[in-house]
Amino acid sequence: MSWALDQFFASVEDEFDVAIADADREYLATPRDVIDFVAEATVRDDTMDDDEHRENIGAVIGELMAQTLGVTRYNEDTRFVEDLRLE
Repeated sequence: MSWALDQFFASVEDEFDVAIADADREYLATPRDVIDFVAEATVRDDTMDDDEHRENIGAVIGELMAQTLGVTRYNEDTRFVEDLRLE
């Protein structure tokens, strides 16, 4: 896995206090996969419903992608790739 993707996953782990095993990274191929993984691994705030919780996670994931991957425009089904970061 590329250094940038390693940094991205480390940032996700730090931001959401979740552990992403190397085996899990293989299946986290799109931003949607990462958002869904984090949504399932975290407890939502009582003031948010499930959709708001997921939307909040998506916004933070977007910021982390911008910081670590340099990606500011994407859709949730965009695939992570080693050499281009996103496809």
